[in-house]
Amino acid sequence: MNKKLLSMTLALSMVAAGAAAVMADDKAPTVYVDKSEIIFEDQEPVILGEGFTVVPVRGVFEAMGATVKWKEETKQVEVTSADNNTVIRLFIDDNTMRIFDMSGMMGTLIQGEDFHAPEKDVTLDVAPQIIGDRTMIPLRAISEALQTEVKWDGEAYTINIETGNAPADTTGLPEYSLSADKLTAAAGETVDLYINVKNMPEGMYVSGVSAAVKFDPTAFEFVDAALVNGDKAIEGALGASNPEFTMPGLMKAAFVTVNAETAAQADGAVMKLTFKSINGKEGSFSISDSYHTKLGHSTELYVDVVKSDDDKAKKSVTYKGNDLVINATPVVINAAGSTAEPTATPAATATPEATAEPTATPDATATPEATAEPTATPDATATPEATVEPTATPAA
Repeated sequence: MNKKLLSMTLALSMVAAGAAAVMADDKAPTVYVDKSEIIFEDQEPVILGEGFTVVPVRGVFEAMGATVKWKEETKQVEVTSADNNTVIRLFIDDNTMRIFDMSGMMGTLIQGEDFHAPEKDVTLDVAPQIIGDRTMIPLRAISEALQTEVKWDGEAYTINIETGNAPADTTGLPEYSLSADKLTAAAGETVDLYINVKNMPEGMYVSGVSAAVKFDPTAFEFVDAALVNGDKAIEGALGASNPEFTMPGLMKAAFVTVNAETAAQADGAVMKLTFKSINGKEGSFSISDSYHTKLGHSTELYVDVVKSDDDKAKKSVTYKGNDLVINATPVVINAAGSTAEPTATPAATATPEATAEPTATPDATATPEATAEPTATPDATATPEATVEPTATPAA
């Protein structure tokens, strides 16, 4: 082999080795945040030759609830945690990660003193870098800095990030949804709205319903409420509807019954709410899924055992808060003369289908842009060679 050929062979070997150091595997791992998959439309996560994973900064960390800022002039990435208690700064090609504890800022500023954020510097195994025109940062370092748990599944080739904010498992829990007997109303015309239950507990009957509905008080006014089994009224039901159960744009009705024979024992409508159109204008209705200081838990479901031979058996169960799934999809009653088709009145054994509202998906393709610094976050003028302690001074 002549010297020229040997030199070319060595050069190609060095290029190949360098490529292996940059990317160890062409296959990108799938990343989940609180069990929700993150879709990367252009640059996917990369496993480097050293075995470390780097990810597009916005795609993952905004899905974790964090705020991401990019400063072109200093090649700096700043990540602020969802609770604003932690600020992290990294610079391209700099292995030092700077973590600032902002948790004591508000108390210090309230006392009229300057705030100096405690800083902790961490040396990273891999420095942030640009790949495919995207800022890539080491996944595990930032995730751990934001106090999240990162799990790697080698067989499934997945990365699971758990922030602790994942919704509770609602499988099998009763669910409330809202429907209407019609979707148009002229001035003075009434509309019947139905609270429907899904996943009714087996062997139980509805002994009580407390439901709050948000509505537009300039378009509709509340008229009446009744406990029902499908489209049939419940005999012996006692209701409550008074000023203590109303707020601007929110009404609450509560009913109880001891008559298990006529009460609902399967999925279907359990309460009917009647509203009257004030002026024939469009109005929107939705079930409240909030806790109100005046109304307490605004929506609850009470069920009792239909029959029990065991005196020690649990006689009743109350579902509220996280134990009751609320489908808050709004029902819109259109102005008279519109072409909207009416919905069927709920049957005793069938729950109208409810379409879930779309959820926002983090934009994984957005290029980080320069953003003005808020006064309460660390100074962004630091360079990789010099660390500047962030300060915040109370506004005059």
